[in-house]
Amino acid sequence: MLDLDFAVLEAHPEWRQVLLAYGDDIDVTTTADAETSEFLARGFRPRVREVDGVPADQMARVHGKLIAHGLLQVEIAGRTGGMLYQLTTVGRRACLQVAEESLEPALA
Repeated sequence: MLDLDFAVLEAHPEWRQVLLAYGDDIDVTTTADAETSEFLARGFRPRVREVDGVPADQMARVHGKLIAHGLLQVEIAGRTGGMLYQLTTVGRRACLQVAEESLEPALA
């Protein structure tokens, strides 16, 4: 991950919180159609609608920023599947770096 990407996440803690939410495991066994199931099998997930500490009216803006910065990828899963999201490689690295940064003070 570029230092710039991490600096952006440091400057916007709400972005970091939403990004980390996409790194959490979810239960994807309840899918409506085969097309959506295919995306879920590839690691996509439904939109995260709520994150502690992030106002609901900011979620759309935060998603847009994460997509624009290449941290989050979005796919449209057919007519009924809606929009599905996945961390990009850079987004996964960002989550790992955020996790490492949060552990460092505890290790010192």
